Amino acid sequence: MQVYTSPAIVFRMVRYGETSIICDAYTREHGLRSFIASGIRTSKKSGIAALYRPLSIVELTAPDAEEKLSRVKEIRCLHPYRFVADHIVHSSIAMFLIEVARNSIREKETNTELFDFLYNWLLFLDSDPTPHPLLPILFLTELAHMLGFGPLNNHSEQKPYFDLNEGTFVTKDQGLESQLDEGSSRAFAAILQTTKENLHNTRIPRTVRNELTDQIVRYFLLHIPGFRPLQSLPVLREILS
Repeated sequence: MQVYTSPAIVFRMVRYGETSIICDAYTREHGLRSFIASGIRTSKKSGIAALYRPLSIVELTAPDAEEKLSRVKEIRCLHPYRFVADHIVHSSIAMFLIEVARNSIREKETNTELFDFLYNWLLFLDSDPTPHPLLPILFLTELAHMLGFGPLNNHSEQKPYFDLNEGTFVTKDQGLESQLDEGSSRAFAAILQTTKENLHNTRIPRTVRNELTDQIVRYFLLHIPGFRPLQSLPVLREILS
């Protein structure tokens, strides 16, 4: 069986047996894959076991076994986190990003553009000493574009309401549950016009930000079949309040 080496982002890890683990990781070369690492949950190999924690950015070598667990042959850290590992705000945002990605990505096909998108977001978050509280919303909008259902930024005086079903700003407030109110729509349009590098210029009240976060998560629920409620969302809201 052919063996490959690829950068990877660890999405999930569970214990298996007495000393092994199973993990799901998003690889640059082969998309979403599942791996088993045997005999690493021991005191002598605690450093290696830490590489399989969610959020870890690693390079791993494993057989190309698409339909079953691949046994990891080698693994090494590609990016030692500066802030994400130890700072509660950074780690909370990062866990939110990873949970959204894990809920959204199902295919095992190679998608280097999507991998690089996630990789660059994690590196950007880890480089920012004071991450902006709007980063989670901006990540959601950019990921939606990567997945093919990105919101259209056509906000204007004539179209002041964002419709979650349509993914676009619409003319009339029809009282639908799928439509954001005018204030949230205006705030969302401001976020759609910026980038993570320039987000510091955007200021939105906390109550509007929390409401908008909930609504854009609903946007994912509407557009991705089987998208599950996010366990990291209540924690994120508490940390960023």
